Amino acid sequence: MLTVAVTGDVGAGKSHLVNIWASLGAGVIDADSAAKSQWSKREVLDRALGRWGSGILRDGAPDFREIAKRAFSDEEEYRFMTSLIHPGTAADIRRAAASLRGFVVLEIPLLFESGTFDWVDYIVYVSAPYRQRVQRNAAREWSAEEIARRERFMAERDEKMAKSNAVLVNDGDIEGWEAVSRECGIRLSAMATVHEFSVCCATREDALRLASLLVEKRLAACVNIWAAWSCYLWKGGIHDEPEWHMSCKTTARSLRPAMECVRANHPYELPAITAVELSRSDPATLEWIVDCCGS
Repeated sequence: MLTVAVTGDVGAGKSHLVNIWASLGAGVIDADSAAKSQWSKREVLDRALGRWGSGILRDGAPDFREIAKRAFSDEEEYRFMTSLIHPGTAADIRRAAASLRGFVVLEIPLLFESGTFDWVDYIVYVSAPYRQRVQRNAAREWSAEEIARRERFMAERDEKMAKSNAVLVNDGDIEGWEAVSRECGIRLSAMATVHEFSVCCATREDALRLASLLVEKRLAACVNIWAAWSCYLWKGGIHDEPEWHMSCKTTARSLRPAMECVRANHPYELPAITAVELSRSDPATLEWIVDCCGS
């Protein structure tokens, strides 16, 4: 499992990128939807009404345009709004993410501003030139002034980019952005499904031979070998003897060919191969494994 947070400039193309990743099989959680759902909680709405009055309602329901006018009017009001909805939003997102597996994507525009997502594995920052962002936000009826009004409460973009694992720049046409998005999504999907499989050999020489074969064929990024003692049932008898354990790191794409390679070259009649999907691993290590296995 790999939990990837997508954040970035207002109007840079985050949602389009996330939609492409969803088409590749990613499980997607939208922070804006989670934030809006906070307003259905009575205690949240009551606190807002107590501060801003009934003008934030339309036909008895929260009017998010009016709420935004008040929340982005000055620093104090913005801090009140974030204290109102950020804790519940973060908790709901974490619960939703915990129910998913594989490639999990969180679209969180205010990731760094909320400061509550230290459990995320990988951060992608989406950037775009200011003029293009203004043009794209015209469809949302956001003027350049509205973008500036919202962004003045956010952390410095250079600082946020420096804290991210990857920065994607959306400064071309839609086809180019889709190609960049798809390429990055395929790579992250491979990182999200890295596996470790194990098998034992009777001798150290057999283990080293198989390990070299797997690495040379780029079916495994690395193989760890250590002495073990095994007790197992085989053909009606109990066997108790020393073996050499192999632990091999690979990708989901290379897993099946790697296991077939072991079976074809192992001296045992039945090499007992087991595999598990790795979870919450170091992102740099996952990238290395993906690169080594050519996925």
